[in-house]
Amino acid sequence: MATPPMAAPGKHTAITIRIPDGGIRKPAPRPLVIPIFIPHRGCPHRCSFCNQSAITGAPETGGGSISVRQQVHRFLSHCKPDRSPVEIAFFGGNFLGLSRREVEFFLGEAATVVAAGAADSIRFSTRPDTITESTLGWIRPFPVRTIEVGAQSMVDRVLYLSGRGHREKDTRIAMERIRKYNYAAGVQIMVGLPGESETDARFTGTAVTALEPDFVRIYPTVVVAGSPLAKAYTTGEYRPLRLDEAVTRTKILFLMFRSAGIPVIRMGLHVTSDPDLTGAVLAGPIHPAFGHLVWSEIFLDTAAGAIEHYDVAGSRLVLAAHPSNVSRLQGHRCDNLTTLKQRFNLKSVDAVTDSRLEKGEIRIRIAE
Repeated sequence: MATPPMAAPGKHTAITIRIPDGGIRKPAPRPLVIPIFIPHRGCPHRCSFCNQSAITGAPETGGGSISVRQQVHRFLSHCKPDRSPVEIAFFGGNFLGLSRREVEFFLGEAATVVAAGAADSIRFSTRPDTITESTLGWIRPFPVRTIEVGAQSMVDRVLYLSGRGHREKDTRIAMERIRKYNYAAGVQIMVGLPGESETDARFTGTAVTALEPDFVRIYPTVVVAGSPLAKAYTTGEYRPLRLDEAVTRTKILFLMFRSAGIPVIRMGLHVTSDPDLTGAVLAGPIHPAFGHLVWSEIFLDTAAGAIEHYDVAGSRLVLAAHPSNVSRLQGHRCDNLTTLKQRFNLKSVDAVTDSRLEKGEIRIRIAE
């Protein structure tokens, strides 16, 4: 028999619950990252989902006409770093897919900035199949601290359908090599790639967790004009995830990593605010506050999971959270409060701040 709901907490009592917490290991201080975009540089081919120039607004000759040093100094002149460390980051291409001469040129330019004290270290993103004993040898003389591996998926079928050109074993081998030389290692994955199911996403999450990266980034797949995926979308061969689907799939992965103590440092794409460039996204789960939507769904699930054990129909509920999290509790445009009111037939539901609560806590009580 189903267990009947318990009586609601009294007017002068409250229940306090916590969002799922796996005891995230305390990460190193978040660096101020100075991005140097090198769109498609070093890439052996164009992956189905990719058009970095459209997303970043940087030309495919990124890092060329304006030197790395000039770009760093220009960035710092507009954004004085008030925290340490500062990292120069090469994004948007396949860094170790460049020729040795190009790799050494870019790292040499960045190392000059580090030596001058304007930055502390270097990071870059690269395909897993370019992380070899040879290419790691190229970078050892330079102050590289972090390598981000563009795994995208750990399911070979999904990688094939996405035109990645590498296999999941390449990511496993790459991570072993990175660890061998004591670099910090991050993994980038995507949700909603061609052919990916929720089961595939969970498999990727489990496989990446086993690699024990220092951090993870999770990006939703969107359809970008000029990408091979745009043609598949136009012909109906590919359907991107709806925003709510992408949020839920990302939430599942986020909670997997959180339970393993692995920080997720980004959820969602960063798309330039230039309307001409944002217009390059033809379809897919793009949202300026994607990460906030994921967190809001986590807070909704946590609150609902506690409320469902009580008979609260017709009640006025007050939910409280730490000031830094009350917007997550409310949800985008207060959608969480509306959902809870309708789901549990409440007379009203409000969210308030309470600085006495810890950041991961929610307090639920009946209103006076």
